[in-house]
Amino acid sequence: MKHSFKLFIALMTVLLLHLPSFAQSEQFLFGDYEVYSIGTPPKEAEKAKKDTIFSLTPKNSFNADGLGGFFVANTADRFKSGQLILTSRYRFHELNSRRGTSYYQTEDGHVSTYETSLTWIGDWAEWGFTVPIHDWSLSAPRTYSTRSNSETGLGNMKIGWKATYLPDKSYYRFAYGAMATVTTGNPDHMLPAGSKSNDELKLFGCVTTKETDRATANLELGAVIDSETEDDRFLYRGGISYEATKHVSLIGELAGEILGGDDKDTLDMVLGVRLGINETWNLEFAWHKNLRTYREYGWDDQLQAGYSLRW
Repeated sequence: MKHSFKLFIALMTVLLLHLPSFAQSEQFLFGDYEVYSIGTPPKEAEKAKKDTIFSLTPKNSFNADGLGGFFVANTADRFKSGQLILTSRYRFHELNSRRGTSYYQTEDGHVSTYETSLTWIGDWAEWGFTVPIHDWSLSAPRTYSTRSNSETGLGNMKIGWKATYLPDKSYYRFAYGAMATVTTGNPDHMLPAGSKSNDELKLFGCVTTKETDRATANLELGAVIDSETEDDRFLYRGGISYEATKHVSLIGELAGEILGGDDKDTLDMVLGVRLGINETWNLEFAWHKNLRTYREYGWDDQLQAGYSLRW
């Protein structure tokens, strides 16, 4: 984890070097005197904020953190301020392994997750609140030395914040933020659904780049701090979107987490589409393919569908 935090600190340093223009001093001439003022005049700062190389397209929606991003990653995209946005997602996968080792032939299980997020878009940041409901069943007595069981209940809630005030550069924009996962309900009963029994804090930074008029790339780096220091890990997400038409965005992602050495890491590939029905409605469909797993309750494929409603 030492190397993970060094990478994260390096990313934060880069972000701080790109603070908005109102943090810089300006020089004015007044007769024979030179006068320095700190900060950009409000009207110019507002104008700089509105001038952007990125336009909102169907790709712009919200991830499982309840923040603006692709299906998994956070992006530096900026939404119109003053909006309250409702997002709902459904995910389904079949359980088939434990920490990379397949279940016995007669064992199986599944997990269904319903997530609802409310996101407020402010002038310089966005705030997200996400509530998951899980439904799972598991019959793997030889693997886990437990009886077959099933549960439906509340998962771990997420509270996220992302700063979006950083200005556009020549072809890219930075953003950074934090997301807290809080144990709610009875997390021990939701372990097969991926809920943890400890609180977690994720710190992240991301950069979004304009590759062409239709293509946008994104990179997110971060670290997850576990309240019991049992599951601290480094995360990385890389992705690209392509505007196939005015109303259709294609998105591909690679999402990985590194727990430490000894191959204790996961890597998922995510392919999906977002549809812009109108300025208010947005639909999405995605397929998650596990490429490498160290999950206690592992899976190979996951299907996702959802929508967002803005007002």
